[in-house]
Amino acid sequence: MKSQAISINIENVTKHYQKNKGIANVTTKFEGGYLNLLTGENGSGKTTLLKCIMGLVKYNGSIKRNYSKIGYAPEQFVMPSFMTVSDFLKCIGRVKNETVQSTTSYLDHHIAFLDLKDAFYKPIGALSKGMKQKVNLLQSMIHQPKILLLDEPLASLDKDSQTKVIETIMNVSKENLVIVSTHYPERFKHRNRRIYQIENGRLVRDGCD
Repeated sequence: MKSQAISINIENVTKHYQKNKGIANVTTKFEGGYLNLLTGENGSGKTTLLKCIMGLVKYNGSIKRNYSKIGYAPEQFVMPSFMTVSDFLKCIGRVKNETVQSTTSYLDHHIAFLDLKDAFYKPIGALSKGMKQKVNLLQSMIHQPKILLLDEPLASLDKDSQTKVIETIMNVSKENLVIVSTHYPERFKHRNRRIYQIENGRLVRDGCD
């Protein structure tokens, strides 16, 4: 499937919480081949929209994805502290129906690129927040999904790691549909980027650079 054919169509999606605003009547379209940046202040509704796309919360309205292979890295991902990074990621690969060969090949490159070699056989509970964030990102991409949702992927990363993660994200976005929730759209300098801004649960900027 060509990247331009991968899309997420959202029509009149509303999600209300008892205490939080959630999102209201969001209608938009995300397409592959672009770096789709979702911006807005904390509590504006960015994470809620991603959860709606993932089907993690009930909502009113319609969301249609034309590709089922999807990866998701939430801002706060709870991982088993007793498992080593190696065991955890290989387990995720099996859960996502990847072959041992495919998982090993993917990890061989990305573990080295993201400077996770020294942590690969350590328990996740012994890692720093930055290292845990790298593991979180890898678990979302290990099956090389056609749709990838990343919620604040630069959180807890040092400057060098942020640069490498941004590079990885931009490469993935060339052939797939990538949505990145971020407070720092200026750090993603991509010629094919689209910016979607949410304020108080409503979409106020729809796919403009």
